[in-house]
Amino acid sequence: MKKVLFLASLVAAASVQASIIVNDSLSEVFVSANGTMDIVSMEVSHTASDLIFTLAVNGDVTNPDWGNFMIGIANMKDAGSTTGNGWNRPINLDAGSGYGMTHWLGSWVNSGGGAQLWTYSVGAGGGTGGNWSGPAALAAYSFVSGPTSTVTMTVTRSSLGLTGNDTFYFDAYSSGGGGTDSAVDALSNPNQTISDWPNPYTSSGTTGLSTYTIPEPSTAMLMGVGALVGLGVFRRIRRA
Repeated sequence: MKKVLFLASLVAAASVQASIIVNDSLSEVFVSANGTMDIVSMEVSHTASDLIFTLAVNGDVTNPDWGNFMIGIANMKDAGSTTGNGWNRPINLDAGSGYGMTHWLGSWVNSGGGAQLWTYSVGAGGGTGGNWSGPAALAAYSFVSGPTSTVTMTVTRSSLGLTGNDTFYFDAYSSGGGGTDSAVDALSNPNQTISDWPNPYTSSGTTGLSTYTIPEPSTAMLMGVGALVGLGVFRRIRRA
């Protein structure tokens, strides 16, 4: 029985989701909209099947409620696109070494809110030709309004082509509801991104990009064992 409990503890420790928090500087936007365009931070975490992105903004997203919140991702496996995104906004992502945006998560809070996943596919023969396919549903989406609001988007790792031992690049954006509105704020850039709504913006090694690493299952298991050793689990079992 004690061995069973030990194994259960080992599995639980190995499945604990890792996470990071990326903080942004405040009040660097050209229009705050009561703070709803001002990104505070984003927490990124993962489980065995999903990636969870929780964006915090510096205001009540229901007042005003026209804010859009998006995430650009380069999975660093597919070439992606260094120009454009699933919503055809003037927002780009260039991860370097020929890699660009492969996935686009777009969300809104008005009319009850919603979110979409778009995926970029390179055409036959590679090169710069390709197209965005979507929209597809997310695994989950929610937002909580308040003095600091949160917007949470959950996607399956498989939908992003991320299975384990993967490092991907990403950035998050706030924008208006207009089809040509750009990145009023970008999570990974501590400075002002644009000075007017339609100005193009590119996330890059120069302006700022964030990264997240998903360990392969064997690494996660070793981390779980290490956590149990740190807690003295093995020693207690030998004494039992």
